Amino acid sequence: MRYNGAVEGKRCLITGAAKGIGRATALRLAGAGARVALLDIDAHALSAAAAEIGGGAPAVEADVADEDAVAAAVAEVTARLGGLDVVIPNAATQLVEREARADRLDAATWRRTLDVNLSGAFHTAKHGIRALLESGGGAVVCTGSPAALYGIAPGLDAYSASKAGVLGLVRVLAADYAAEGIRVNGVLPGITETPMNHWWLDDEAARADVERRVPLGRPARAEEIAAVIAFLASDEASYVTGALWTVDGGLTAV
Repeated sequence: MRYNGAVEGKRCLITGAAKGIGRATALRLAGAGARVALLDIDAHALSAAAAEIGGGAPAVEADVADEDAVAAAVAEVTARLGGLDVVIPNAATQLVEREARADRLDAATWRRTLDVNLSGAFHTAKHGIRALLESGGGAVVCTGSPAALYGIAPGLDAYSASKAGVLGLVRVLAADYAAEGIRVNGVLPGITETPMNHWWLDDEAARADVERRVPLGRPARAEEIAAVIAFLASDEASYVTGALWTVDGGLTAV
């Protein structure tokens, strides 16, 4: 499905692309005529997502917490696509069964969460931006969370802190690279129907609470988040940088 030509032909790399918002974004961009490369740690789901996109979409298995693996993946994708125009650091983890408030949070859970969610975004941006500079500019769109701005996820202290770091990264990268034609923005999805959130959305009482708290009365669909990411990646957002776009059905507006 083509919604406009604003991303047609653009060479895009998406991390965490095998499931959820990343997969929905890959499908959205590919449907709009972009050339999409996928990176994920889940080899089986990654293969399925690439097959769904079709056209020989590059798919690279890598852990974004491993900078060497990200650097190699970016090099491979850049070679196969002939460069990059869009980088989407989306990969994230939420170690729900191990998460806790600060006085009960173990160091290993803290480190792994920040390694994936914050350092992973940094690794992807760092090596992706090098490719964008070689292409003469482009766009970076990071996936954040409203939990980075408000204490709406009590007990998910590592996750909330990691996402707050992502928002700081978005702002400083936007300032660093604007003069070289690179726009950097963040999307903050609210409660979204993804595999990451099934642990509580599958609970009837929890879902009812979401429907009560969210002014639009429901969780988001991954495709609704993907639409905003695709806009920020597109030429239609040519004057948007350093912005944090909350897409949460009004959750943090009230």
